[in-house]
Amino acid sequence: MINILSAIAAAVLIAAVYLVFLREMDIFEKEKKRYTLICFVLGVFATFILVPIQIFFPVMNWLPSDGPFLTRLTFHILAVASFEEWIKIIPFLIMIRFTNVVDESFDYIKYASVGAMGFATVENILYFSRNLQIIEGRAFYTAILHMFTSSVIAYAIYFSGRKSKANFTFVLFATYLVAVLIHGTYNALISSASTYILGIILVGAMLIVWGRMMNNLLNNSEFFNEKNVQNKVVLAGTKLLIGWALVFFFAFFTIILTESLQTGITFMKEGLLFGIATGIGLYYSLARPRLKKGLWFPLLKRGPKL
Repeated sequence: MINILSAIAAAVLIAAVYLVFLREMDIFEKEKKRYTLICFVLGVFATFILVPIQIFFPVMNWLPSDGPFLTRLTFHILAVASFEEWIKIIPFLIMIRFTNVVDESFDYIKYASVGAMGFATVENILYFSRNLQIIEGRAFYTAILHMFTSSVIAYAIYFSGRKSKANFTFVLFATYLVAVLIHGTYNALISSASTYILGIILVGAMLIVWGRMMNNLLNNSEFFNEKNVQNKVVLAGTKLLIGWALVFFFAFFTIILTESLQTGITFMKEGLLFGIATGIGLYYSLARPRLKKGLWFPLLKRGPKL
C-alpha cells in the first residue's frame, strides 16, 4: 500500500512542478487556476481511452518490441506513439473548441503541455509503483518528451492559424505524424543500452527547442507588456528550481522509507550530479527567455543576439 501511495505522491509532485512553472511563465495574461486544473484532469481521464484500444486493437501483441533499432522503432511508432500522441492532444483540442481561455499565443503551449502532463501522471504512477528509483529520469526525460510532442502540434496550430491560415485539419494531422515520429524514435533509442545515450541527447534537443517555442509565443503575445516582465520570469525560474529540488529529495526520503537507508544513500550519491545538471538545464533552457515584442527565434539553429 505504501508503494502505491508513494507512486501517486511522486507522480502528482512532478506534475505540480511543471504545472506551476507553466502557469508562472504565462506572464502576460494568466487565466484562473481552475482552467489549468480542468485541462490536467482531462489529460488524466483521456489516458483511460488506451484501455479499450489495447483490448480491441492490440497492436503491441502483433509486433516484436525487441531486436535491432528498426524493429524497436517500428514497434514504438505503431504500437505506442501513434496512440499516445492522439490521446495526449485531446485535452488541448477540447480547450480550444469548447472554451475561450486559449486566447493568447502562449496558451497554446501551456494547455497542450498541461494535458500531456495529465497523461504522463497516470503513466508515472504505473511505473513508480514498480520502481521509485526511476523518478528522476521520468521527471525529466519522459515528462519533457510528452509535453514537447504535444507542444509541437499546438505550436504549429497557432503558427498556421495566425501566420499562414493553413487548413486546421491538415496541420493537425501533419504535426501529429511529426510528434509520433519523435516519440517513437525516443522510445526506440532508450529501449536499448547501445542507443540510450542518443535518447538522452534527443531529449536535450527537445528541451532547447521547447524553450525556444515558448520564447517565440511569449514574444508574440497579444497582451505583450514589458512592465515587470523580468521579475515574473525570475519567479517562474525560481519555482522550477525549487520544484525540481523537491522532486529529488522526495525520491530520496521515500526510497529510504520504502526500501532502506543504504538504498536511499546510494540513490543520493548516484543521482545528485544528475539532479544538479538537470536543474541547471531546465532553468537555462526554459526559464531564461529573451523577450522582445514580435521577435521569432529559429527553432533548430542559433537565433539573433539581442
